[in-house]
Amino acid sequence: MAITLDSIYWYGHKASDYAQEHGYLDYKTFAEAFPHILANDLIGAVGEISKGNEFFEVVNGCEYDEETDTYTEVYQFYIIPEWAVEEIFNDTNELIYYNEALDLYLWGVTHYGTSWDYVLTDIKINAREEK
Repeated sequence: MAITLDSIYWYGHKASDYAQEHGYLDYKTFAEAFPHILANDLIGAVGEISKGNEFFEVVNGCEYDEETDTYTEVYQFYIIPEWAVEEIFNDTNELIYYNEALDLYLWGVTHYGTSWDYVLTDIKINAREEK
């Protein structure tokens, strides 16, 4: 389900030098392609998603690893538009939740503590900037 880019650009945004060096798109460039609003407080109001609450359903990615019998820990939640889910997220392994009653998509970010331009996605870059 991974994407391979033949360019260093993702939706008009240039991949970081770090991403180009390592051959995978960085989260900062990935996230620049679509609007997203931090919604951690929303999750607190409706309960924890990763503990089996059916309020938000996983529609992309995987929050449970059967081999290790563990849930993926999500550190931040962002509201994202439906078009981003259809055009971008369906081609990645990013964790996406949906609530039918609210007609709301949430992106679950599973890393913390590192600047997004130093965290890599599963989107391969098959090109480097010409010097």
